[in-house]
Amino acid sequence: LNCSLKLQSAWQEAAQNKPTINSLRELREAKLLFANAGDANSLKISIAAFESVLDENPGDYEALALLSTQYILLGTAYTENRGDKSKLFRKAMKYAELAMYTNLAFKNMVADGTAPWDAADALGVKELSAMYFWVIALQYEFKEVMYLPEKIVNVGWLQKGLVFLNRIEKLDPDFGGGGVEFCKVICYYALPEFRGGSPKKGDEYMHKAVAKGTNWLLPRWARGKYYYVIKKEPEKSRRDLQWVARQDLSKYQDPYPWRVHFQKDALELMKIADQ
Repeated sequence: LNCSLKLQSAWQEAAQNKPTINSLRELREAKLLFANAGDANSLKISIAAFESVLDENPGDYEALALLSTQYILLGTAYTENRGDKSKLFRKAMKYAELAMYTNLAFKNMVADGTAPWDAADALGVKELSAMYFWVIALQYEFKEVMYLPEKIVNVGWLQKGLVFLNRIEKLDPDFGGGGVEFCKVICYYALPEFRGGSPKKGDEYMHKAVAKGTNWLLPRWARGKYYYVIKKEPEKSRRDLQWVARQDLSKYQDPYPWRVHFQKDALELMKIADQ
């Protein structure tokens, strides 16, 4: 059984960011579509618009990074089949990686043979979202695609994820509205101790995620969906999911398509629990 995760570095496909009047106009239009993408169809239209931006400017950082988060969302919220999910999550990782390569120092290190995570110190504030989305896509591959034997074989990938998360924290401790901290919760709980795992640290970071994410739905949704399930505390899980389901979406800072997903997912999870 060969179930180890193999990802080919995409540095040879990387392009530098060279905006044109057309690409900037298309980017503005694409961002408006993303801001209103509340279902599968509008999300696919938004994705197509961002891919048009790349036709005009293949190194557009913002388009690459925003395509990454959209492919993650398409995979988790609007795709059932594991194989199809995997294709979308890996596509999201590739777009995030291509976004990182707009940093020339980082790209040159990888071109010289350094693994991306070993070159993370070359990445700066401009690449925060690319690092973040790369880790999120990886974690969705773990959560929604892999069966247990694959998770065991591939758990070392979460160490690579931690490298990027630590880099984000060092560059901007306030980035992500609690999302970076929650990604660390997953790593600390999934990794064995000899690989850096620590449920104690996981608990600390769950607390940090919620404290930091008061204007974001993600931390409470994630705590209800994943953390309290791991902790075997169904009442607390339900309380969080009920809270997410009741919120006025306009009051939160997560991208609108993700807010819609968190709320729908919370309602769905409560319905399943009630069966």
